[in-house]
Amino acid sequence: MKPALEGIDGAARTALQDELLCIGDTKLVLGNWFAECVMNGKSLPDFAAMLGMCTASYGQTRAVYHFLDTLDHSYGHLELGRGAGEIRSMDLLDAPPRNWQDFIVTTWLAEQATWSLASGFLRHRDRTIAGIARKIGEEAYFHLKYATGWMRIIEASDEERDRVDEAMRRRYPLALGWFGPTGSPDALFEAGLRDDPIDDIRTGFAREVHDVVTSLGVDVDVLPEPGFGPDWRPDARRTGELPARLFEVIRFKDQELAR
Repeated sequence: MKPALEGIDGAARTALQDELLCIGDTKLVLGNWFAECVMNGKSLPDFAAMLGMCTASYGQTRAVYHFLDTLDHSYGHLELGRGAGEIRSMDLLDAPPRNWQDFIVTTWLAEQATWSLASGFLRHRDRTIAGIARKIGEEAYFHLKYATGWMRIIEASDEERDRVDEAMRRRYPLALGWFGPTGSPDALFEAGLRDDPIDDIRTGFAREVHDVVTSLGVDVDVLPEPGFGPDWRPDARRTGELPARLFEVIRFKDQELAR
């Protein structure tokens, strides 16, 4: 089945693929976070949950890549042929977690942010895009439940709540910044390719975060604002390129092992 994107101009077509690639690449890196950190789980259920979230994230990535292969990209190149500067993952995930609380906060923010962005395609004219968005939402529901369950446990410890506050101060501005500067043009919404304006999606994400962390004593309103320097890349929704050490973790080492 061909994508139902006939009649859209080249700029909108490119912007849509950029947006989907940001989601797919973020899920790729997030899956590697779960894989790399699984042995830090606190119990057998943690191991099972993290491995499940890892495979779900990889599955979402490959669904995005397969769809883009029907447009202007090559699946083989997306999965195996790109360098660090071509990976468009959220820079929230660039630095490894410092502790368990940081891991929970960061993966939760990444899940919530990618689901928020994907939710803007739930009513997309192309059924494949809408289906990918719906699947991300269905799986994010359980991933977010896992993280918020851990946050309820963390509430009981002053030391652990302090670690959450520290993680939020470092990570939340990066997660919020993924949606770009407030008031930026939204070519996809204007072209009818996104259900809601990106500013509304950004606001919804911030509201979801606020509702979860308030019980942990974190005031989202006093956290640092996102910064957008000269190396901010709107098409990749990140600053700069993927760190070399992280790229070595996520890339396939042997093409024969990729299938």
